[in-house]
Amino acid sequence: MKPNLKICFALAGLMTVAACSDDPYAPIVDGPQGVNFQQDLASCRQVAQQKKSTNKGRNGGAVLGGLVGAAEADSGDALEGAIAGAVVGGVLGSAGENEDVEDARDKIVFNCMRGRGHNVVG
Repeated sequence: MKPNLKICFALAGLMTVAACSDDPYAPIVDGPQGVNFQQDLASCRQVAQQKKSTNKGRNGGAVLGGLVGAAEADSGDALEGAIAGAVVGGVLGSAGENEDVEDARDKIVFNCMRGRGHNVVG
C-alpha cells in the first residue's frame, strides 16, 4: 500500500472517531430546573434516538470522493486515487450526515422538553 493511501485511511479513521465523541445535548433552562427535569430529559432523549441515519451521506460522499480522487490522481495511480477518494469521501459524508442527525435529535429534545413545560431556551 502506498503512503498516500495509508495517510487517507489514517485520516478517515481519525475523523470517524472525532465524529463519534459528542456528549449528549443538555438543554439550557431559564430559571430553576423543575422537579421532573432529569426524568423528562431522559425520556426526551429516548424519543430523539428514534431519529435514524439513512446512510445517504456516506454513499454520496464515497461516490463523489472516488470520482474526485480518480480525476486528481496521476495517470498511473487513478485506481489508488479513486479508492482513497472514496474512503475519505465516504467518511466525510458519513460524518456530515451524523452531524445532521445529531442536530435533529437535539431539536427533538429541545421541543420535547418545552412541550413538557420546562423553560428551555437553548
